Amino acid sequence: MRLALTSLLLFSTISFSQKLSVVENPELYGVSKSRLKTLNYVLHKFVDEKKISGIQTAIFRKGALVHFDTYGYSDIETKKPLKTNSIFRLASMTKPIVSVALMTLYEEGKFHLDDPLEKYIPWFKNPIIMDSSGELYPAKNKIRIIDLLRHTSGIGSESGIGYINSLYRNINRKEQPNNETLVKKISELPLYFEPGKKWKYGLSTTVCGYLIEVLSKKSLDEFLKERIFTPLGMKDTFFEVKSNKYDRFVTSYTIDENQVLKVLDHPSNSFWTKKVTLFRGGGGLVSTTKDYLIFSQMLLNNGKYNNTRLLGRKTIELMTSDHTISTPNFDGKGLLSIPNFGKGFGLGFSVVTNPAETKMLNSRGTFGWGGAFGTYFQIDPKEQLIYIMMIQRRPYNELKLREYFQNLVYQSLID
Repeated sequence: MRLALTSLLLFSTISFSQKLSVVENPELYGVSKSRLKTLNYVLHKFVDEKKISGIQTAIFRKGALVHFDTYGYSDIETKKPLKTNSIFRLASMTKPIVSVALMTLYEEGKFHLDDPLEKYIPWFKNPIIMDSSGELYPAKNKIRIIDLLRHTSGIGSESGIGYINSLYRNINRKEQPNNETLVKKISELPLYFEPGKKWKYGLSTTVCGYLIEVLSKKSLDEFLKERIFTPLGMKDTFFEVKSNKYDRFVTSYTIDENQVLKVLDHPSNSFWTKKVTLFRGGGGLVSTTKDYLIFSQMLLNNGKYNNTRLLGRKTIELMTSDHTISTPNFDGKGLLSIPNFGKGFGLGFSVVTNPAETKMLNSRGTFGWGGAFGTYFQIDPKEQLIYIMMIQRRPYNELKLREYFQNLVYQSLID
């Protein structure tokens, strides 16, 4: 029996690398088939009630794809069904990929995490801080590369109110021709706080993307394709959707004043289907669930997927450790209040530090992130578990879909 189970585990891993093949008996991997039906029922209701256009979910456990479900529409108006290989906007789920890419250069000795950013991008020399009253003063600390990876750089984004937020909004990120121009504009903006002293989500990973270009002397899209996508076989992850894949690109939605879904971004007139020269490391990629599962498998397997190793085991350990201990959150309590509510932040991922404080089902050490269109992934090394959800709606927070999905995944575990 043990030999048969070992063979089945091996077969499952191999078959997944070739195509999406869900095992017939998830109980062999400690997942209840009947409880997975509960997961589908709850999540499908969001589509049936017209709160989202479609949803795709995947659960990978102990070397096997135990669940893969596709429900709803890729485009509501034409009743075009969501497909297994539909392409989604990753938004900030780009960040873990770019963080991994930067750490491959770290392993090659291209930089130290404590190196000042100005050593490689001189524009960030002598940063200026703007306080809550609008006063400017020179920073005492230099921005270090580790600050970019863990969002303690002081660099913010356009979200929120106030004068400094308007400065970040005015750089018009998507309208810049390339990373060099965009990051130059970011370097001219004031910081929100002293580098290394607080945590604030923002454009730090966008700067990481340009740092990769500086260190590698290659464009970010070229570097990611060469170092990550091609070695792992991620054939549908890129910054620009080519015309031969338009039919697989999902329409994204928002809601109107009556809480009715309306088109936010249509493939026929999308930033991602035009000629893209700005390869945004903070949120520019599109991908499929299958591709992101491959990337997640590499992370769960300590940097290796099949016969390809991208990172060493100790590097993955470093990236998925909490680097925000005793680091207060700049914005206080809120949707991105890290460190808080049982979570900290590593080098590219949120990390669960206290499951009880999260008030959700999970394990200490679970790591992952999400995107502004509702995409979400988590990796739980203790349970040998990956779970991914893809939707395309913005905003999505009031639906609490991520919370439903996560709890429904864990309630299905039976071993």
